[in-house]
Amino acid sequence: MTDRKSGRGPIGATELINQLQNDPNYQRRIQAAEAVRQARVAELRKAEQPIVSDLRGVGVDVNSVWDLVNTAVPYPAALPVLLKHLEKGGYPDMVMESLGRALAVKPAAFAWDRLRTLYLAAQGRGEEKGLAVALAASATVEHLPALIDLLGEGSKSDTRIHFLGPIKRLGGQRGRDILEELRSDPLYGKEATALLRR
Repeated sequence: MTDRKSGRGPIGATELINQLQNDPNYQRRIQAAEAVRQARVAELRKAEQPIVSDLRGVGVDVNSVWDLVNTAVPYPAALPVLLKHLEKGGYPDMVMESLGRALAVKPAAFAWDRLRTLYLAAQGRGEEKGLAVALAASATVEHLPALIDLLGEGSKSDTRIHFLGPIKRLGGQRGRDILEELRSDPLYGKEATALLRR
């Protein structure tokens, strides 16, 4: 980057950082952006409080649904609560996504058909993505035909790419054959090829 004020050549990263730290306009913009971010975080925390309260009611002590997404500790008591709130809906898209992602565990297989119905009706991008991840993670061999059918669900976006991994894992040779057929597909090709190489 050239220092235009002095006409000197490129400046180093340290000098640039020092300039930005001493630039009141830049600092005001940073503070304004941080205030917006903090307000959004507070809004989302407030929106998910009914879920957090219900989770605590069944002995799952969290501050946010995302705490479940980021843990390796099983939480079977939380699954019916998460599903209830997911089906109730009406939360901001990011909260809906967190509910779906928190259900992306094998024990959620009991709700697979309900998750599929929710996925097909999902409105927000985050909600759809969270549900796709949940469907992929909780699918069993019995769900394989429905999972394959979802690949052709044109009303859904590229979130369907999450289904390729479980189709390969659960489908045996049939799953590999499906991925082979998808290698030249504009949506699925790159992921199908990568999965087949593993």
